[in-house]
Amino acid sequence: MGHPYLPLTAEERAQMLKTIGTERIEELFKVIPSSIQTSAVFDLPAHNEVETAKIFNRWAEMNTPATKMVSFLGAGAYEHAIPAAVKYLAGQAEFLTAYTPYQPEMNQGLLQAFFEYQSLIADLTGMDVANASMYDGPTALAEAVLLAGNFTRKNEIVVFPGLNPEARQVVQTYTRHSGLKIRFLSPADEPGGSPLSFLTEQTAAVVIQNPDFFGRLVLTKELLSTIKECGALSIVYINDPTSLAILEPPGSLGADLVVGEAQAFGLPLSFGGPYLGFLAAKQTFLRSLPGRLVGKTTDLEGREGFVLTLQTREQHIRREKATSNICSNQALCALIATIYLSLLGPAGLQEVARSSVRNSHYLFSQLTRIPSVKAYFNTPFFHEFAVDPGSLPPDFFTKMKDRGFFPGYDLRRYSPDFASGLLLYTSELRSKEEMDNFCTELEGCLAW
Repeated sequence: MGHPYLPLTAEERAQMLKTIGTERIEELFKVIPSSIQTSAVFDLPAHNEVETAKIFNRWAEMNTPATKMVSFLGAGAYEHAIPAAVKYLAGQAEFLTAYTPYQPEMNQGLLQAFFEYQSLIADLTGMDVANASMYDGPTALAEAVLLAGNFTRKNEIVVFPGLNPEARQVVQTYTRHSGLKIRFLSPADEPGGSPLSFLTEQTAAVVIQNPDFFGRLVLTKELLSTIKECGALSIVYINDPTSLAILEPPGSLGADLVVGEAQAFGLPLSFGGPYLGFLAAKQTFLRSLPGRLVGKTTDLEGREGFVLTLQTREQHIRREKATSNICSNQALCALIATIYLSLLGPAGLQEVARSSVRNSHYLFSQLTRIPSVKAYFNTPFFHEFAVDPGSLPPDFFTKMKDRGFFPGYDLRRYSPDFASGLLLYTSELRSKEEMDNFCTELEGCLAW
C-alpha cells in the first residue's frame, strides 16, 4: 500500500505502527467487512485524462437525479427552486475561503454574512439568538439535546412520535456515552392521548418535530406551555424551515430551543449533502450554545465591525470549558442560505410556502379520489402527507420511475406498521399538469 501524499519515511511509518501495536497498516482496516474489502478495486486502469473523464461520465449517467424526474420524494430533503443568482454570488472570490475567520480584520465580509445569517434564522424562528450554523439538522438536534442535559443537570430526554428516523439515529449515536436516557415515544405510548404523562422530574427536555416526519402540524402554544409547567425544556425540530414563512414562529409559541435543517434555503439535494444545520435559542442559553456566534461592534474610531463574539468550542478555549466538541460549521452553506433568503425576501419566501401548501393539498385531494387510496392521518399538514394506496405491486417504484416519477417515500422503510404507505411531498416546483399525470399513472400502476 503506497502513501504518496504522506511526507513520512518508511522508518517513521514503522515507528508509528509499533506505537499503536500493529505491524501492517492493512490491519487498521479490519473493521471493514471482508465482503467489501474483497470487492473493492483501487487500481485505476491506464487511461489518459479524456478516457478517464468518459468513464466517470458513463458511471454518472447510471444515476437518475431528481431534477430529471417529477419528484414527490421529500422525507427530510426538499427540492425547491434555486435562483441562478445564488450560485453566482456564492462563487465570488470574496467567499472562496468561507471557513473559520480566525483573523477578523481580514474577514469582515464573511463575518458580516454570518451575522446576517444569524439574524435571519433568529427572526424566522422567533428566537433571541442563533449560532453561525452547524453541520446539518440531525447534528443540530443532537447538540441541542446535549445542551438541555448540561443546562438542566437532568438525564432524560423525551422525544415525541414523528421524528425523522435519520435524526433519531444521530441523536442515539451522539448520546450513547453521555449519560442521557433518550425515550423515543410511539403513538402507542400515549395513554389518554397525552405523551406528556411520560415526563418525570428527571426530564431535561421534550423534542417535537413540526411539521413532523409525516407532515403533520403538531405544535401548539398549549403543548409548549404544559411542557414548561412540567419543568422541562422544549426543543422544536424543523426539517423544512420554509414553513416558518407562514406558520407562527416556535419562539412566539414558547419554545426554548429551535433547531433544524436549512437545506431548503437554496441548497440542492446533492445526494444528501452537504446540508446546513441551524440552532436558535432564548437568551437564557446564550453561553451554552455550541459552535460560535458572530457579533457586531464598533472599533476605536467608531467604525462598524464584526467579530467572533463567542467561541465556546475546544479549538478556542480550554477543552474542559467547551460547550461542545463540534469543530466547525457549514460556512459556505450558511452563506448560500443567506443569499437565498435575501434574494427572496419575506414576500418571496411566503409565496414559496403558500405555493407548496396549495400544491400539496391539491395533490392530496386528487390522490384520495382514487378508490384504493386512503389518508393515513386526519390532521392538518404543510407540504407533506402520508397515504395508504392499498397493496403495492412488487415493481411499483420501478414502474413509476420508468414513467418519469419518484412516487414518494416508502413508509415500510420507516416502520413495519406501514404495510404499503407512501409519504409524498410537493413544493412550488410542481405544476397542476404534472400532478394530474402522476395521479393517472399511479392509479394505473395500482390496478395490477
